[in-house]
Parts: sequence; structure tokens; C-alpha cells
Amino acid sequence: MSIPSATNLIDEAIRLNPSADVNAIHSMAYKLMIRYRAGYYERKVDAFLAELDLEPEVRDRIKRKMLEPVVAKGVLYSNFMEEASRRVSQTFQVISGNIAELCVERELMRVGLKKDLHYKRKIERTDIIVYFPNRHMQKTKHRVEVKNVKLRERGTRGLAFDGDSLFGFFDDPSEFTQSNVQVIEENCLKTDGYCYLPPSTLERIRNAGSRFRSNARFGKDMLYFVQNGNLP
Repeated sequence: MSIPSATNLIDEAIRLNPSADVNAIHSMAYKLMIRYRAGYYERKVDAFLAELDLEPEVRDRIKRKMLEPVVAKGVLYSNFMEEASRRVSQTFQVISGNIAELCVERELMRVGLKKDLHYKRKIERTDIIVYFPNRHMQKTKHRVEVKNVKLRERGTRGLAFDGDSLFGFFDDPSEFTQSNVQVIEENCLKTDGYCYLPPSTLERIRNAGSRFRSNARFGKDMLYFVQNGNLP
């Protein structure tokens, strides 16, 4: 497998643009992952075709066909090998999720919060927990569910059971239907949390309520929580 880990993808994205905000870093890392995946498949196809005695034109036609996107049971795959290889597909999903979480963690570190002191990852069925004033003298805590680019039902369900706030890189405003917005708003009001999403998506949600915020302010909000025990 030649697809870098989520940590390496984040590091590469930061090296390419150290001053980028959290949404730009996530977008860049995601694009890098897609690029590495495409390169991985192309190398596999080249290695396979190199073993065959084919005319260059025929080899190129076969290669193009092997790398064409395919749809299987309503699901779009980058090529037939991805559809056939569950391991690659599952690895891709895991890395994608880790990219989102590492981007969120970077926002916490950028404002001076320290892992295992002010916050923990993957604990108590929650993606991230932030502590006031810290984990060793905990008076209260705030649970954060992290999602990638799609809300789906898992997003609202996860918030209801395992999160006080929801952080996502949601790229489709149409997912935020009136009913979804209402569920998120009600849950966040109960937990004194917020739904953090990209500014470009937030501004296109016509029915966004008072508990919807730009994810660019997430780090500062969590710093405020660590200092005061509640969100501003």
C-alpha cells in the first residue's frame, strides 16, 4: 500500500501552505489522498501490463479501460480494482476519517491546548473530549463528534448520543434539511454545544439556527471552554 497515513498527508498539506486555515488544510490533504490513490492504481496497472506482450497502442487502451470509474450497486468506484478490493476501500475510509480528526486536533494545538491534558481523542465513544480546566482536575467536559464531508444520518445520530458539539467539513448544504437543522439545533441547545461547519457551507444554509457556527472559530471556542467551563 502506497497511500500515506493521515498524519503524513496533513504534514504534507501544511508544508505546501503553512498559513492555510483548517478548511484549506483538510481540502488539500483530501486531494493529496485522491492523488496518491490514483498513483497507486496506475502503478499496479503498469506493473501488470508490463508482463504482457502487447503493442503500445493496445496497452494504452487497456490501461485507460482498467482505470475508468465504475458504478457497482449504485456506488461509484474510481476503477474496477477499487470495487474488487475491499481492503483498499476500507483503508481509504479510515484515512479520510483520520484526516478530519487530525485537522480538528491541529486547531486545538494551534490555540495552545495539549493532548492528554486539555483534550483526549477516541475516548468514551466520542471522537474528542475537551476538559475544563484540564483532564486531571476535571470539573466538566465537552464532547465533540467529528465528521468528514457528508452529514448523513450518522452525523445527527452521533451528536444525539455521543457528542455535545458536532464538527464537520460538510460540503453539501442540501443535507441540512429543515428536519436535520431542527434536530441539530435542539441537541446543541440541550448540551450547550454548536454545529461547526465550513463558512462556505454555512452561508448557503438558509435555515441555519443559532447553534450553527463557522468551524474556523472552533479552536478559540474550545480554548474559551478550557478557561471558563462553557462556550462563548
